[in-house]
Amino acid sequence: MKTGIVVPSGVFRRGAQVRGAALLAVAVFAVPAAGQGTAADSARPAAAVPSVVLSAADTVTAVSRPDRHTGPSPLVAADHWAVRAARRAEALGWARDYLPAQAAVPRHAVADALEQAAHAAPAGAPRDLARGWLGRFVEEFPEYAARRGGAYRSGAAVHAEYLGREGRLSPTIGYSQDRQDPRPVPDLHTPRLRGEAGMGAGAFALWAEARADRRGVALPRWEALAGVGAFSLSAGSREVGFGPGVGGAVVLFPGDPLLRVEAQTARPVRLPGFLRHAGAVSMHLFTGPMRDPGRHPDQAWLWGARMAVQPHPRLTLAANRSSIFGTAAEPITAFRVARMLAGVIVHGDFENQIASFDGRWRLPTDAVLPATVYAEVGADDGAGAFDEMPGVVAGVFLPAIPALPQLALGAEYTRFAEVCCGHGPWYFNASQRGGWARLSRPLGHPLGGQGWEALGYAQAELFDSRLRVEGRAFRRERSGADLARRGGANLFAPQRAGRSTGAALDTALRLGRVDLRAGGYRDEGDGWREQWFHLGASAFIHE
Repeated sequence: MKTGIVVPSGVFRRGAQVRGAALLAVAVFAVPAAGQGTAADSARPAAAVPSVVLSAADTVTAVSRPDRHTGPSPLVAADHWAVRAARRAEALGWARDYLPAQAAVPRHAVADALEQAAHAAPAGAPRDLARGWLGRFVEEFPEYAARRGGAYRSGAAVHAEYLGREGRLSPTIGYSQDRQDPRPVPDLHTPRLRGEAGMGAGAFALWAEARADRRGVALPRWEALAGVGAFSLSAGSREVGFGPGVGGAVVLFPGDPLLRVEAQTARPVRLPGFLRHAGAVSMHLFTGPMRDPGRHPDQAWLWGARMAVQPHPRLTLAANRSSIFGTAAEPITAFRVARMLAGVIVHGDFENQIASFDGRWRLPTDAVLPATVYAEVGADDGAGAFDEMPGVVAGVFLPAIPALPQLALGAEYTRFAEVCCGHGPWYFNASQRGGWARLSRPLGHPLGGQGWEALGYAQAELFDSRLRVEGRAFRRERSGADLARRGGANLFAPQRAGRSTGAALDTALRLGRVDLRAGGYRDEGDGWREQWFHLGASAFIHE
């Protein structure tokens, strides 16, 4: 294995933590037979941290901190402003042990991170920013205002908006000679009303979101949860995503809701014995039916797992695996599933898996310019694919700019290597003809396979975080190669092959318990254009 993260000597006070983290990742995610698996501080306020060297005791204290919220906790979506604020707080060193198990984060974990940030941020503009986050969060989720035992009680929200979408494509179906070209998704222009409500009692909670527009009435998202100590068990329909990328991920990136059952850590834990040297640990495991007969006619299932370890408060390492499994030729049995989970070759027609490592390092540059670097490296099946045909997402995140802490900036580069060395193309599979996609969206990176993307993004929160502005700009190139020989190496070829340029802008103004929102997106290439826009308002209603 040639991939990895190089950390300068002297970063760790206890080398055993690094060895423990590596051992844990190998034990859980190594795939010995097929060669397909993975190997893979929030400390005090930035102004008070003289260097990167911090003791393991900091992590122990963070994991066992007694003043955190407890009980069942509905998830906050990955693209919600509060999840992005918590990410900034962690990158600034203001949030202790913020280590989500996946892209969607329990409300309790977000509340803990924003409360810690409000107390840990340096005086002046940084503290105003952090307290603005917390104030806006409490307006939206007032069960955290007086802590009320930290329990999730009840709440509701109503969202009214107008939505327009044009020019979308559904990823290709089929492989090699039976490949079908991507098909247009019907344009949509509609007013839409969404309502969400939830309630909790003791160790249990329910939450649901209903939607009504010109397509009819639907219940796209819902979940029933049980909280058991640091762990959460749930069943429902929600998005799932892994990895540190902002523009996309190698294995799973949040898209359409998935019907699934899952178990995850609602807050990081420390494992017993020698594995305690891995530091703080978070885990996520889910499975569910694809429910996509047009694309996956064999009624395939999807499963995924992620484990992240934090051997040092500034460093996070993780391993991710996911598979689409079950076909008419190789139906699902307990024996086949057990071998798949163990990483033993089952049969070429049973499953298609993708695996990756990712890492995130908060650089010891707080006094000059806070910065976090991150990367994910993955492989789509096949021994040796990590070296010979990797998919890579790498970026740098600046959570605050000197003299202007309200502004955060980032840059990210993605590349999926060309087909070579006997491997199949990214996100395609002969037995799973629907490819690494569900309904009209890729399960992994929106790029859709072979090609590259350069992305820049910015986030500004002004007037005590009442005004939020987020923007992105990107340049992409999707490959149109191998159409005749392999059926293509990109899920959107040939219609989207070649270069395109795009941008997105999202704004929101908070007035009490009302959000006024507007946003748009556009991606344009040679002879085609994809775009969407939305205008809306949200009102938060509570007991």
